[in-house]
Amino acid sequence: MLEYANLKALAVVVSEGGFDRAAKVLHITQSAVSQRIRQLEEKVGQSLLIRSNPVVATPTGKRLLRHYSQVQLLESELRSELDADDPNHPTTVRIAVNADSLATWFLPAIAGMFSRHAWLLELIVDDESYTHHLLKNGEAVGCVTTTANPMAGCSSEFLGTMEYLAVATPEFAARYFEWTKASDNTSAQITQAQLTKAPAVVFSTKDKMHEKYLAQYFQMLPGQWWQHSIPSSESFLEAINLSLGYGLVGHLQAKPLIDNGILIELTPQQRMRVPLYWQHWNIKAKQTTLVYRALAATAQHHLQQN
Repeated sequence: MLEYANLKALAVVVSEGGFDRAAKVLHITQSAVSQRIRQLEEKVGQSLLIRSNPVVATPTGKRLLRHYSQVQLLESELRSELDADDPNHPTTVRIAVNADSLATWFLPAIAGMFSRHAWLLELIVDDESYTHHLLKNGEAVGCVTTTANPMAGCSSEFLGTMEYLAVATPEFAARYFEWTKASDNTSAQITQAQLTKAPAVVFSTKDKMHEKYLAQYFQMLPGQWWQHSIPSSESFLEAINLSLGYGLVGHLQAKPLIDNGILIELTPQQRMRVPLYWQHWNIKAKQTTLVYRALAATAQHHLQQN
């Protein structure tokens, strides 16, 4: 049997990034934290931490962290059943989600459920193509991801498709793409030569959607365009609204701005479709089941279902 005090020490060391900060969180000495980790490593016969700055878990350490997180969730569910969701011992549910979903449909989908059950929500925000790694590492119990195939020990449920539109302000489009207010926007022709000079706005260096868009529709390679990197959904959209560049914006955010004439769609026939899935651990915890039901119900109204 594994000592759960030792597993907790492992989890806190990784989450805090070091032994000293973990000792403060656990209210014990740093040597006591080190002793607990050493006992755990002796028990499994393998190193569990890479003593870097910050400290990170080894593959074996990540498996133990995943196990510990699953047990925590099941124990929280049992406690809530015995105490009828006692607000003095709220369950914390960790979910990984992409920034675009978080900025639009995600929180309205689950807010009511978390309030009713007095659960605590801990969100980890990352690119939708990376969130499943957080699930795999045990940092989250579920994630919104573009990965359709379920990972080992997990289930995958289709939520819907987010469609991304290439948009810019009319002023930016007139400057870089020779677009005029009187012209027919649906027949505007954007050229590769124009795109090499027009600065793009991308969410982050992790986000490869813009790269895929230019490769798929304009046969462009990385390095053939300029770009601003703005890793904030609100600031990303604001940068486009301020004519700093053009960018790919999810349909839920883009269409109201297009309808109000604030933005125009540059390539209506050339959109990017991103399917989203809910992946979660295969454990009998009501939290992940109820979260999926809430997400699916809201996704039916906001995401495309084909």
